Order: sequence, then structure tokens, then C-alpha cells
Amino acid sequence: MSGGDTVTDAVIGGAAEGGVGDAIHASKRKKNQHFSMFKSPTPDGDCSNCGTRLSGPVCHSCGQTSDTFHRPVWDLFMDVVDGLLGLEGRLWRTLPALMFRPGAVTKAYLSGVRARYVMPFRLYLTASLVFFLAFSMVNAGGGDDATPVVMDEAAIEASQAGLEEAREDLEALPPALRGPALAGIENAEANLAEAAEEEPLTDEEMLQRALEDREGMKDNIRRALLPEDYPDEEPAAEGEVETVDMDGWTMSFGDVSGMPYWARERLADGADRIVDTQGEALWNAMKTWAPRLLFALLPIYALFLAVTHFYKKGLFFYDHLVVSLHFHAFLFFQFLLLGVISLAIGPGWAILAFLLWSNYYLYRIHRSVYDHGRISSFLRTLFLDFIYMIVLTFGFVILLFIGVFTAAG
Repeated sequence: MSGGDTVTDAVIGGAAEGGVGDAIHASKRKKNQHFSMFKSPTPDGDCSNCGTRLSGPVCHSCGQTSDTFHRPVWDLFMDVVDGLLGLEGRLWRTLPALMFRPGAVTKAYLSGVRARYVMPFRLYLTASLVFFLAFSMVNAGGGDDATPVVMDEAAIEASQAGLEEAREDLEALPPALRGPALAGIENAEANLAEAAEEEPLTDEEMLQRALEDREGMKDNIRRALLPEDYPDEEPAAEGEVETVDMDGWTMSFGDVSGMPYWARERLADGADRIVDTQGEALWNAMKTWAPRLLFALLPIYALFLAVTHFYKKGLFFYDHLVVSLHFHAFLFFQFLLLGVISLAIGPGWAILAFLLWSNYYLYRIHRSVYDHGRISSFLRTLFLDFIYMIVLTFGFVILLFIGVFTAAG
């Protein structure tokens, strides 16, 4: 392999990406070099790895840097971090362009300008890793097996205040989300009003009631999922859907007769565990499986892009997959950024900003990467929104099912 463009080709393939970064760092450390007692097996001026005659700080054949000095110990750890995340200069050149110049990084990468940016797959891994690390720190509530959550007077007042604030934030939500959110708030308000009218209970009475409610909920779920275990129960009429009252919310299991008994038993055991931990087991299971599910959506989104551009010559699935990787990496970083901003502007405005920003980003991708006109880009954005929302809905149902299925451990 020879020629002046060989290093660029190696960078594109990912083989010399770390080597180029090493060369940049090596040039900055010339004054602090400490040469090692270990000598190169090749003559001076030849690559220590492959023996090719060097014409610069990086071997144009294999991509290894030409330095032989002894590095500080912390460089070993930086090599690991760089290998995992690509944190040296390329990340800081990539992030601003990725976030605030929609389609610029994608267009540059597909056009051959690649060495200056983080590779798409590595960028996606970096974004997802940082996002899910932050996501895992969020505690969705729940408790241990021994202490149920009970509502005393102070808790009722705090919940009512929180619901009033949620009502005020409704105006910032899109109309499509406003209705379901309002229904949930009204249902919670009705439950709180009912709890406030009851006579005050002692701590022991509240604990006993919570335990009874928990056991009753678990028993109802098992009756719905495992009717074979309750032969004295009157079977549901043909076509009737089994439902379970979940403390004011009605949950339907649909027709479970076609599901194997072992699978329904596993679901019932998972539901028991979820009730016992007040949702914590489900939350932990979903946090475990969410990254895997989102990773599976990458080629699906690329397939949608490929289908809508089947008539364009010179476009390949590889190109659409790069677009999908960059777009999902952008979404992860956007979630993180808006999550911080929402502390100042409120969740309603943050959701609105997410919807507007992500759709504008997708619109600009069609304009800059695929060279579509304004109307075509707008219609394609709406179409992809509609299709992908359906896919995400099915994905969430699958994630919920897997979460319940694996919650029992």
C-alpha cells in the first residue's frame, strides 16, 4: 500500500484513527520526550510495526506513529478513553457542528471529509453511553420490599401542589399531548380528593392498608394471567377482555389464552416483583433493555430513509445508516442538553423545544444531505415522524413486555 492518500483511506476504515490522534499529541510533546531503552527492531527511519520507510510522523502504510519515546503512565489511561470515546480533538470539532449545523457533519463524512470528525458509530456509542449513564442516575421512585408508600396529610398536600403546577404547564404542551396529560391529572386529583376525605389513620393502619392493597393487586393480576390456577373462578365470557384494577387505573391483558403457561407464569412473577418494589424492578429492567432496543432501531430508521429514496442513484444503505447514526446521536445529546435546560424553563417548554428542534434538524438533513426542496423536505419530515412514531410505540410496548418478563430476575 503506498501513495499520499493512504492515511486518509486508513482513517476512513477506522484502522488509523487512533494513530493520527497519537501523531498530533506526539508533535505537541517534542520538548518533553523521554526516549525508551527499548529500541525499534527496524532501522532508523523505518516504521517499527511494518518496516515501511517513513515520510512523516505517521506511517502511510499501517497508520502507526513513528515516536519511540517513553510516555507518562497517564497516557495509557488516555489511550483507553480515546479508544472508547474518541475524546481528543475530533469530538470537540464534531459536537458543535452536529448540534447546530444540521446535516453538515453527515454531508462532510459522506463526501470524504472524515479524519477531522468522530466516526459515526463511535459518535453514536459515545452519545448513548453518556445519555444512559445520566439516565441511570434518575430514580423513578419505588421502594424496598418491606416499606410500602403511604399517603399522609402532608403527602396529599404536596401532591396536590404538584398537580396544580402540572396544570399550569399544560399550555406549553402540543394539543396532541395536552388531552392525555389532562386526563391523567384529573384522575390523580380525584384519587387525592378521595384520600383527603377519609378519616386520618395511624401509621400502623396505613401500613396495613397498603399491604392489603398490594396483595389484592398481585392476586388480581395472577387471576387474569393464570386462570388455570383458580378453577373455582367463573371464566370470562367469549370475547371478553380480562382487566385488573390498578389503584384507579385499569390494565388489560387482552386474550392470554394463546400464550404458553410458562410465559404467563413468568409475567405474573414479574408483576409480583414490580408491585412489591413499587415499580422499581420494572424501571431497572427497562433501563437495562432500552439501549439494546434503541440500537435495533438504527437500521430500521435507515431502512425508512432507503425506501423513501429508492429512486435516487448513487445512494446506498450505508449512506442512510450514517444519517441514522448521526441523527440518533444528535437526539441523545439533545435529550441531555434539554434535560439541563428544563430545570430553568420547565418540562413543558423543554418538550416543545425538543419537538421543534428535532423536526427542524430532520428537515435540514433532507435539505443539505439529500438535496431536496423545501416542500419535499417538509413532507418527508412529516412522513418519517408518523412512521417512526408508530415504530416507537411498538418498541415501547415491547420494552414494557420485556421489562415485566425479566423483572422477576
